[in-house]
Amino acid sequence: MKILLACGGGMSSSILAENLVSEAKKQGNNDFMMEATGTEEVSLKMQQDNWDALLLAPQVSFRKEHLQKDADSYGIPLIPIEGILYTPMGIPDLYKLIQEKVHK
Repeated sequence: MKILLACGGGMSSSILAENLVSEAKKQGNNDFMMEATGTEEVSLKMQQDNWDALLLAPQVSFRKEHLQKDADSYGIPLIPIEGILYTPMGIPDLYKLIQEKVHK
């Protein structure tokens, strides 16, 4: 599973991505991959590769409408991340949410 994380390009998104990959491995999913990118680069990244979902970091939620169009054009879910899930303690629940949305 390949997940693209739209963010503001900061450190917190890279840490979140690493933590989600670790959680996936704990759950026995060694095929889980995640990449964080700035919102301005999402369209290009989606053209260059196949993604299973687009996550939206809380700090860029104002870009949801624009990014929803990108996700829709590639037939993948856009998953906005609630602030509480954007924490180390929220990682297991966020991983579960991703699984539910992708395998819907």
